[in-house]
Amino acid sequence: MGAGFDTVWLVQVGSAFALICGFCWLVGSWCARRWLPRDDVMSAALDERLRVFDLLAAGVAIAAAGWSLLAATAVMAGCTMRQACDMFWMMVSGTAYGHAGCLAAAALVVVFVLRCIPRLPMAGETAVLLALGVFALTRASMGHAGEEGIWTLPYAAEAVHLSAISVWTGVVAVSGWCVLSARLPPAATKRYLDLMSHTAMVAVVAIAATGVYSGWHRVGSTGNLMNTVYGFTLLVKVALVAVAVGIGGYNKFIGLPAASRSLKGVAVVRLALRIETVLLLGAVLAAAILTSQQPPTAV
Repeated sequence: MGAGFDTVWLVQVGSAFALICGFCWLVGSWCARRWLPRDDVMSAALDERLRVFDLLAAGVAIAAAGWSLLAATAVMAGCTMRQACDMFWMMVSGTAYGHAGCLAAAALVVVFVLRCIPRLPMAGETAVLLALGVFALTRASMGHAGEEGIWTLPYAAEAVHLSAISVWTGVVAVSGWCVLSARLPPAATKRYLDLMSHTAMVAVVAIAATGVYSGWHRVGSTGNLMNTVYGFTLLVKVALVAVAVGIGGYNKFIGLPAASRSLKGVAVVRLALRIETVLLLGAVLAAAILTSQQPPTAV
């Protein structure tokens, strides 16, 4: 039975990580499309490449949403994953958590369907944004903050925090691993990087404000930071984010000005963004681990 519960924990954390990673990419891709010129041949090729990756990200996220609900069933019932299969329908149809999980998965399905359409018109992009917003609000309600009710400050902070970390991680990943691999015109590259930098900075401010509030609300005291697994995991997450902020600061004040002058500068920014992506994915993994644990203030 112990091995079974270890499997449940791995599936719970792994599915949460894959789910948020897919969501981050979809958010970052949506932003990238707004920043790329619409009448450029290279931008059209990039749009098609982004569409393919979007379908992959949405597909992974939908599958992860299903596994996440199955793991939640096992946790609620205190059973193994195999045993949870027999109770899965009862959980998704008879509990508020199951309803929220289904709504979040449905929002991802909408994004997947819309991304099947090449060169989606602006109305379709608006629908994608609305679906992503529904996912963020619904997913936030399924965490510790949602236990206090959706009309509460902790829930609002969680929704903003999830949205902000997804924007930051998404735009960094999409830019570093996809957009900057293409040779855009210098003016388009400068405009894109400027918008990416400003957006990331706003997201970091939102993450810092909501993170401090939510962290203190759940940890309760400085002692709990060092004496509990939850607190230690939170510290690891904060450390990873802090290093990523440092790299982002380098890019903003040194890398981006150099990128506007030469292709070598663009290559340096691309490398920095890829390193930043790895750090942020580590922070997302830490956040996934945190969702599998009860905060010290809840004990």
